[in-house]
Amino acid sequence: GPHEEASVEKTTIEEDSMQIDSPAPAAAAAAPANGDASAAVKRETNVNIHNRVRQKRAQNIFAAPIDLTERYQTPRYPKSDAAVQFIDSALEDNFIFASLSSTERRLLIDAMMMEQVPAGTVIIKQGETGDFFYVVEEGHVSFAVDNQHVGSTGRGGSFGELALLYNCPRAATCLANTVCRLWKVDQKTFRHMLANNTNTQQKDINDVLRKVPFLAELDDRDLLRISDPLTSVTF
Repeated sequence: GPHEEASVEKTTIEEDSMQIDSPAPAAAAAAPANGDASAAVKRETNVNIHNRVRQKRAQNIFAAPIDLTERYQTPRYPKSDAAVQFIDSALEDNFIFASLSSTERRLLIDAMMMEQVPAGTVIIKQGETGDFFYVVEEGHVSFAVDNQHVGSTGRGGSFGELALLYNCPRAATCLANTVCRLWKVDQKTFRHMLANNTNTQQKDINDVLRKVPFLAELDDRDLLRISDPLTSVTF
Protein backbone atom coordinates (compact mmCIF):
# COMPACT_ATOMS: atom_id res chain seq x y z
CA GLY A 1 0.00 0.00 0.00
CA PRO A 2 1.07 3.62 -0.11
CA HIS A 3 1.73 3.69 3.58
CA GLU A 4 4.58 2.64 5.71
CA GLU A 5 2.33 0.98 8.27
CA ALA A 6 -0.48 -1.55 8.38
CA SER A 7 -2.39 0.46 10.99
CA VAL A 8 -2.96 3.27 8.48
CA GLU A 9 -4.97 0.84 6.34
CA LYS A 10 -7.31 0.12 9.23
CA THR A 11 -7.94 3.75 10.10
CA THR A 12 -8.32 4.92 6.51
CA ILE A 13 -11.36 2.65 6.10
CA GLU A 14 -13.09 4.72 8.76
CA GLU A 15 -12.18 8.00 7.11
CA ASP A 16 -15.61 8.48 5.47
CA SER A 17 -17.20 8.65 8.91
CA MET A 18 -14.68 11.18 10.21
CA GLN A 19 -15.02 14.94 10.05
CA ILE A 20 -11.94 16.40 8.37
CA ASP A 21 -11.77 20.08 9.17
CA SER A 22 -8.24 20.76 7.98
CA PRO A 23 -7.07 20.48 4.39
CA ALA A 24 -4.92 17.60 3.25
CA PRO A 25 -1.17 18.35 3.25
CA ALA A 26 -1.28 18.77 -0.52
CA ALA A 27 -3.60 21.73 -0.05
CA ALA A 28 -1.22 23.26 2.46
CA ALA A 29 1.42 23.67 -0.24
CA ALA A 30 1.77 27.09 -1.83
CA ALA A 31 -1.00 27.76 -4.34
CA PRO A 32 0.10 28.24 -7.98
CA ALA A 33 0.77 31.91 -8.58
CA ASN A 34 1.71 31.90 -12.25
CA GLY A 35 -0.24 29.05 -13.83
CA ASP A 36 1.93 26.74 -15.93
CA ALA A 37 5.21 28.11 -14.56
CA SER A 38 4.17 27.32 -11.01
CA ALA A 39 2.93 23.84 -12.03
CA ALA A 40 6.31 23.14 -13.64
CA VAL A 41 8.09 24.14 -10.43
CA LYS A 42 5.79 21.84 -8.47
CA ARG A 43 6.51 18.93 -10.83
CA GLU A 44 10.24 19.58 -10.46
CA THR A 45 9.88 19.59 -6.65
CA ASN A 46 8.07 16.23 -6.76
CA VAL A 47 10.80 14.76 -8.97
CA ASN A 48 13.44 15.92 -6.49
CA ILE A 49 11.51 14.36 -3.60
CA HIS A 50 11.37 11.03 -5.47
CA ASN A 51 15.09 11.17 -6.14
CA ARG A 52 15.95 11.90 -2.51
CA VAL A 53 13.73 9.08 -1.26
CA ARG A 54 15.23 6.61 -3.76
CA GLN A 55 18.73 7.55 -2.66
CA LYS A 56 17.87 7.10 1.01
CA ARG A 57 16.14 3.77 0.40
CA ALA A 58 19.36 2.45 -1.11
CA GLN A 59 21.09 2.87 2.25
CA ASN A 60 21.35 0.08 4.80
CA ILE A 61 18.01 0.08 6.64
CA PHE A 62 18.91 -2.44 9.32
CA ALA A 63 19.26 -1.00 12.80
CA ALA A 64 22.59 -1.43 14.56
CA PRO A 65 22.87 -4.50 16.83
CA ILE A 66 21.90 -3.97 20.45
CA ASP A 67 24.83 -3.76 22.86
CA LEU A 68 23.56 -5.59 25.93
CA THR A 69 26.69 -4.65 27.87
CA GLU A 70 25.58 -1.01 27.72
CA ARG A 71 23.93 0.22 30.89
CA TYR A 72 20.49 1.24 29.68
CA GLN A 73 17.52 1.73 31.95
CA THR A 74 14.21 1.45 30.09
CA PRO A 75 12.18 4.56 30.98
CA ARG A 76 8.88 4.19 32.79
CA TYR A 77 6.26 6.92 32.60
CA PRO A 78 3.37 6.67 35.11
CA LYS A 79 -0.08 6.28 33.53
CA SER A 80 -3.63 5.89 34.71
CA ASP A 81 -5.31 2.50 34.32
CA ALA A 82 -7.51 4.04 31.62
CA ALA A 83 -4.42 5.19 29.66
CA VAL A 84 -2.82 1.74 29.93
CA GLN A 85 -6.01 0.09 28.69
CA PHE A 86 -6.35 2.60 25.85
CA ILE A 87 -2.78 2.07 24.57
CA ASP A 88 -3.08 -1.71 24.94
CA SER A 89 -6.23 -1.66 22.82
CA ALA A 90 -4.50 0.51 20.18
CA LEU A 91 -1.63 -2.03 19.92
CA GLU A 92 -3.97 -5.01 19.68
CA ASP A 93 -4.39 -5.21 15.90
CA ASN A 94 -0.89 -4.11 14.95
CA PHE A 95 1.23 -6.90 13.45
CA ILE A 96 4.46 -5.49 14.93
CA PHE A 97 3.24 -6.24 18.45
CA ALA A 98 1.26 -9.44 17.79
CA SER A 99 3.99 -11.72 19.12
CA LEU A 100 4.71 -9.74 22.30
CA SER A 101 3.94 -11.44 25.59
CA SER A 102 1.66 -9.66 28.05
CA THR A 103 4.78 -8.74 30.07
CA GLU A 104 6.49 -7.24 27.00
CA ARG A 105 3.37 -5.30 26.03
CA ARG A 106 3.15 -3.83 29.51
CA LEU A 107 6.85 -2.87 29.46
CA LEU A 108 6.29 -1.17 26.10
CA ILE A 109 3.22 0.70 27.36
CA ASP A 110 5.07 1.81 30.50
CA ALA A 111 7.90 3.18 28.31
CA MET A 112 5.60 5.35 26.17
CA MET A 113 5.62 9.07 26.90
CA MET A 114 3.01 11.74 26.19
CA GLU A 115 3.62 14.49 23.62
CA GLN A 116 1.18 17.26 22.75
CA VAL A 117 1.59 19.02 19.41
CA PRO A 118 -0.28 22.05 17.99
CA ALA A 119 -2.34 21.96 14.80
CA GLY A 120 -0.17 22.18 11.68
CA THR A 121 2.75 20.24 13.16
CA VAL A 122 4.56 17.89 10.79
CA ILE A 123 4.96 14.90 13.12
CA ILE A 124 6.72 12.74 10.54
CA LYS A 125 8.27 13.95 7.27
CA GLN A 126 8.45 11.68 4.23
CA GLY A 127 11.99 10.66 3.29
CA GLU A 128 13.53 11.32 6.70
CA THR A 129 14.76 8.43 8.83
CA GLY A 130 12.30 7.94 11.65
CA ASP A 131 12.79 6.96 15.25
CA PHE A 132 9.37 7.08 16.95
CA PHE A 133 6.13 5.11 16.94
CA TYR A 134 2.97 7.03 17.84
CA VAL A 135 -0.51 6.28 19.20
CA VAL A 136 -3.12 9.04 18.89
CA GLU A 137 -5.02 9.67 22.12
CA GLU A 138 -6.70 12.86 20.96
CA GLY A 139 -6.75 14.77 17.67
CA HIS A 140 -6.71 14.11 13.95
CA VAL A 141 -3.67 13.25 11.80
CA SER A 142 -3.56 13.09 8.00
CA PHE A 143 -1.09 11.15 5.84
CA ALA A 144 0.42 12.32 2.54
CA VAL A 145 2.74 10.69 0.02
CA ASP A 146 4.49 13.06 -2.38
CA ASN A 147 2.17 15.85 -1.20
CA GLN A 148 -0.92 13.79 -2.07
CA HIS A 149 -3.45 13.05 0.71
CA VAL A 150 -3.70 9.28 1.16
CA GLY A 151 -5.47 8.78 4.49
CA SER A 152 -6.00 9.90 8.06
CA THR A 153 -6.53 8.66 11.58
CA GLY A 154 -7.93 9.81 14.90
CA ARG A 155 -8.24 8.55 18.46
CA GLY A 156 -6.86 5.00 18.78
CA GLY A 157 -4.96 5.16 15.49
CA SER A 158 -1.21 4.54 15.34
CA PHE A 159 1.62 5.16 12.89
CA GLY A 160 5.40 4.96 12.54
CA GLU A 161 5.88 1.42 13.88
CA LEU A 162 8.43 0.35 11.25
CA ALA A 163 10.84 2.89 12.75
CA LEU A 164 11.04 0.60 15.79
CA LEU A 165 12.60 -2.11 13.63
CA TYR A 166 14.48 -0.44 10.77
CA ASN A 167 16.42 2.73 10.03
CA CYS A 168 14.39 3.30 6.89
CA PRO A 169 13.12 6.57 5.37
CA ARG A 170 9.56 7.43 6.31
CA ALA A 171 7.16 6.48 3.53
CA ALA A 172 4.65 9.25 4.28
CA THR A 173 4.31 12.66 5.86
CA CYS A 174 2.06 12.78 8.94
CA LEU A 175 0.45 16.15 9.70
CA ALA A 176 -1.48 17.15 12.83
CA ASN A 177 -4.73 18.70 11.57
CA THR A 178 -5.76 19.60 15.11
CA VAL A 179 -4.08 19.83 18.49
CA CYS A 180 -2.95 16.24 19.13
CA ARG A 181 -2.07 14.27 22.24
CA LEU A 182 0.23 11.41 21.25
CA TRP A 183 1.82 8.52 23.12
CA LYS A 184 5.23 7.73 21.66
CA VAL A 185 8.21 5.40 22.09
CA ASP A 186 11.57 5.36 20.29
CA GLN A 187 13.53 2.56 18.61
CA LYS A 188 16.30 2.35 21.21
CA THR A 189 13.86 1.93 24.09
CA PHE A 190 11.76 -0.63 22.21
CA ARG A 191 14.71 -2.78 21.11
CA HIS A 192 16.50 -2.67 24.48
CA MET A 193 13.26 -3.58 26.23
CA LEU A 194 12.72 -6.58 23.94
CA ALA A 195 16.37 -7.69 24.06
CA ASN A 196 16.58 -7.53 27.85
CA ASN A 197 13.27 -9.33 28.28
CA THR A 198 14.27 -11.99 25.73
CA ASN A 199 17.57 -12.52 27.52
CA THR A 200 15.77 -13.04 30.82
CA GLN A 201 13.31 -15.47 29.21
CA GLN A 202 16.19 -17.33 27.52
CA LYS A 203 17.92 -17.83 30.85
CA ASP A 204 14.69 -19.09 32.45
CA ILE A 205 14.12 -21.54 29.56
CA ASN A 206 17.69 -22.83 29.74
CA ASP A 207 17.36 -23.36 33.49
CA VAL A 208 14.26 -25.48 32.89
CA LEU A 209 15.90 -27.48 30.07
CA ARG A 210 18.89 -28.22 32.29
CA LYS A 211 16.52 -30.09 34.59
CA VAL A 212 15.62 -32.52 31.80
CA PRO A 213 17.96 -35.53 32.33
CA PHE A 214 18.97 -36.16 28.71
CA LEU A 215 19.60 -32.42 28.11
CA ALA A 216 21.54 -31.73 31.29
CA GLU A 217 24.94 -32.56 29.80
CA LEU A 218 24.58 -30.44 26.64
CA ASP A 219 26.90 -27.46 26.28
CA ASP A 220 25.40 -23.96 26.11
CA ARG A 221 25.62 -23.72 22.32
CA ASP A 222 23.66 -26.94 21.73
CA LEU A 223 21.13 -26.03 24.39
CA LEU A 224 20.60 -22.68 22.65
CA ARG A 225 19.76 -24.52 19.41
CA ILE A 226 16.97 -26.28 21.26
CA SER A 227 15.66 -23.30 23.20
CA ASP A 228 15.71 -20.79 20.32
CA PRO A 229 12.79 -22.31 18.35
CA LEU A 230 10.62 -22.76 21.47
CA THR A 231 7.47 -20.69 21.75
CA SER A 232 5.16 -20.14 24.68
CA VAL A 233 1.69 -21.72 24.58
CA THR A 234 -1.06 -20.82 27.04
CA PHE A 235 -4.08 -23.10 27.49
